[in-house]
Amino acid sequence: MNNKFTHLFIIFIGYIACIYSMLLTWDYFSELPLVFKVLICHIEATIFIYLLSVIFNNSSWYDAFWSVIPVVLTIMCWFDISAAGDIQRAFLMHACLLFWAIRLTYNWMRSWDGFSHEDWRYIMMKGKTNNKFQYFIVDFGSIHLIPTLCVYMALLPMIYALSYPGAELNNLDILATFLAVLSVIIQIISDQQMYNFRKNITEPKTMKSGLWHYSRHPNYFGEILFWFSLFIFALASNLSFSWLLIGSLIMYALIAIASVSMMDKRSLERRSDFKEYMDSTPPIFLNVFKKG
Repeated sequence: MNNKFTHLFIIFIGYIACIYSMLLTWDYFSELPLVFKVLICHIEATIFIYLLSVIFNNSSWYDAFWSVIPVVLTIMCWFDISAAGDIQRAFLMHACLLFWAIRLTYNWMRSWDGFSHEDWRYIMMKGKTNNKFQYFIVDFGSIHLIPTLCVYMALLPMIYALSYPGAELNNLDILATFLAVLSVIIQIISDQQMYNFRKNITEPKTMKSGLWHYSRHPNYFGEILFWFSLFIFALASNLSFSWLLIGSLIMYALIAIASVSMMDKRSLERRSDFKEYMDSTPPIFLNVFKKG
């Protein structure tokens, strides 16, 4: 346990240094439009964390990136002198984003065992490489850079709503807030149900109760719903931002296609009862009419 707290402290210091480097990068590119500054800082931060992953030989340095860096980027954007979005909408969006980030970061912290642990997906992906160049492409490209670009695209609705003048607070903002809060509550419940389940099993079995009865990945459903809520915030600001739905679609592809396929393939190999569960339960969306 002491090692875990020591390693978490090292992660904390690493991310503080990363955020400082982002501030320097932001100032250096101060004349660029906000959307480009966010992209450059996002990629620079990815490179920073990737280098720490290499130094520590553990790509799970990137795990906290998903929840921590979007909050930092949007705050930097909000405080930028050229940001012109509605102040009330900005408060609402940041409250929702912070709620989401705290949940995700907490869930990662309690399940991470320190530098002795690395996400099995990272190990599997890197294990399939045949040389150092392939290893670099997978480690930096597939594990670090591609997820960063997906999150950037999914974050664009919020960036646009912060950056450009838009309508005053309206019913779409209420809908977006409701969806965001609901998505995080779904994630909290499904996380806790899975956490309790894993604490009480001694052999590979499939979680089939609670929200997991209605979906194979209810936590992923909540994640997709959250990013969609940011798109609704953008629509509330300006209906011409409807093209930003592309960010939600990219996030859906990353989670519902890439992540789910890897998770399900592994479960089929490890759990004898998973095939029956897989055949009767949708991968993402909650089938509230499922009997059982």
